[in-house]
Amino acid sequence: MVQLQHKNTLLFIGDSITDAGRGEYFGANLGQGYVNMIAGQLYRQYIPLQLNILNQGVGGDKLTDLFTRWQVDCLDLNPDIVTIQIGINDIWHRLSAGIPYTETILEQYKENYRYLLKTLTEREVQIILVEPYVLPYPEDRLDWRPYVDIMKEVIADLAEEYGATLVKLDDALNQAGENLGYETITGADGVHPTSLGHAFIADQWLRHTGL
Repeated sequence: MVQLQHKNTLLFIGDSITDAGRGEYFGANLGQGYVNMIAGQLYRQYIPLQLNILNQGVGGDKLTDLFTRWQVDCLDLNPDIVTIQIGINDIWHRLSAGIPYTETILEQYKENYRYLLKTLTEREVQIILVEPYVLPYPEDRLDWRPYVDIMKEVIADLAEEYGATLVKLDDALNQAGENLGYETITGADGVHPTSLGHAFIADQWLRHTGL
C-alpha cells in the first residue's frame, strides 16, 4: 500500500506509454494518458494534501535511456513516490534487430534496474513498478510473448527485492482485449493504449497502490 503525505511529489517515468503526448509540451504537461487520469483522481480525492504530480515519460525509451537521464529527470526533482514503467522497447528493439536475449543481457538489465531502485531506496522513496504487457494483435506480437513473460518475472522479482508495489497489467489488459476486442485496448500495434486502454492502466495502478 502506498502512503500519501502532505505535499508529496509523485513522479511517473517511463516510455511512450507514460509519455502519452506530454513530450510535445514537456514542462508541467501530464500527457493524455494514464498519468493524467490518475492525477485527476488523486487531485480530486486528496485535495487537502496539495499533491504535486509529474510526468517524465519519454517516447521510445529503453532502460538504458532511463538510466542515462535518471539523475536529472528523477532524482533532482526530489520525488516522494516514483512509478517506473519501462521494458517493452527493450524487447521491441531487440526483436526488430534480430538480437536474441542472453543470460548476460538479462543480468545487465537487472543490474541497471537495481541501480535505479537502489538510488530510490537510499532516499526512502516509495517505489511502484509497472510490469510490461503485450496484446496478441497484430499476430506477430505472439512472438513477443516469451520475452514479455521473462521481463515480467524480472520486474516482479525486483519489486519483491526492494519492497516495491507491483502493478500487474498484462493479464488485465489481455482479458479486457479478449472481452472487448484487442484494438479497443491497444489500437493497431498491441502496445500503445487507446483512451480505454489508458483507463484500464489507471484503474490497475489505483487498485494495486490502494489509492
